[in-house]
Amino acid sequence: MLKREDLRGNWQSPIIETIENPDGSFMYIKRESIFIDDNWDIFIRAYLDEEGEKPFFTIHAKGNYILGEKSETLSGAVAVDFHNRARYVTAHQHSLVDMLNEISPFDGEWMLDLEHDVSSKGCILVPSIETCPVEYDVIKIQGNEIYFGDFTAEQKEDIKKLSQGDQNPLDGPDGICSTDNRPRQLIDYPMFKQNE
Repeated sequence: MLKREDLRGNWQSPIIETIENPDGSFMYIKRESIFIDDNWDIFIRAYLDEEGEKPFFTIHAKGNYILGEKSETLSGAVAVDFHNRARYVTAHQHSLVDMLNEISPFDGEWMLDLEHDVSSKGCILVPSIETCPVEYDVIKIQGNEIYFGDFTAEQKEDIKKLSQGDQNPLDGPDGICSTDNRPRQLIDYPMFKQNE
C-alpha cells in the first residue's frame, strides 16, 4: 500500500507532454509535484509549442492530501484526495493577460509574468476553491516514476459540458469535484523523482 514516505520529494516531467483538452484542442505542458509530509504543491507549465520555448501560462496549486484505498479498477494505484488551500495563475503572453483582464474576475489588474492568487474567485483557467475544494485523483508509483489519473473519453465529455456552462461543477455525479468522477485511467506520461 502506498505511504506518504513513498511520495515525499520532487517529481518532474522529463519531456513536454501533449494533452488533449475536453474541447479537442491540445496543450503542451510540463508538470512538477512536490510532496512534504501531508502537503503538496503542483505546478503545471503550459506552452504554445511542442518544444516548450514559448511559455503560455503557469498554474500553481497547493494544499493537503489524504491517501485512500487501493483502486478497484487500476492495478497498483490508490485513491488520493487533494484538498486545495490556494490556487495561483501566471500569464506569460500579452494576449492572455489582455483576455484575463477582460473576462476573469480579479481584484486588481492581470500583469505579465506575475503570479496572481485566484483562490477566492477562480479564473477562466482554474475554478475557485469554493467551487472545487477537493480534487479526487489516483496515483501509482513504479520505481522512480509517478502516474496520476486521467479522465476517460466519457468523463472528458462530461467536463466539456461543464466548460460550456451546461452544468454546475457541483451538480450530480458528473461534477469534476465529485468522488463519482475520480479518474478511471492513468495518464500516459509519468513524472520522475528528482535526486535529493
